[in-house]
Amino acid sequence: MATKWGSHTDAIFLHELGKADRRHVLIIATVRLVSFTVVILALYYLVPIGGFKDDPAAAWIRLAAILLVFLASLAFQLRLILTAHIPQLRAAGVVVESVLMFLCLFAWLYASMSITDRSSFSEPLDRTDALYFTTSTFATVGFGDITPTNQLARAVVSVQMIADLGALLLIAKVAFFAAGRRLGR
Repeated sequence: MATKWGSHTDAIFLHELGKADRRHVLIIATVRLVSFTVVILALYYLVPIGGFKDDPAAAWIRLAAILLVFLASLAFQLRLILTAHIPQLRAAGVVVESVLMFLCLFAWLYASMSITDRSSFSEPLDRTDALYFTTSTFATVGFGDITPTNQLARAVVSVQMIADLGALLLIAKVAFFAAGRRLGR
């Protein structure tokens, strides 16, 4: 199958494109990223969130499920990089998409914990508060306006903080390694 920029199996660098073609692929990448963001945020705000029904083990099960969903999504995204026409551009998109998914998954867990026990955090968390808390934790800003107050919440937030340390670096390194590998074929 041939495309405007070569055969379906050819990988090219973005700078190899002419100005008009480069603008075209950047617009497509931007539209893809904005669409992904809208879909992920819509799912985050629309999918029902339930509590744990006083079963602390359920929080750990949800945490494990969240990490599995995240890793499965990352594996799928890496496959897309390995087949992309412009793998470096796709890798950049994967980094942004993966971080957004990571944040939304942890925010979903925190909102669920807050529903189960409204005293899990210094204030009850709705979806927006949970996303705000997750983002400030990820960015290592930690304003201190929302804090975990019980052992379970502190433990889960600790897991997020440890995962934060490696998530962005790991995602970026793996994504751009895959892009480089695709370009090296």
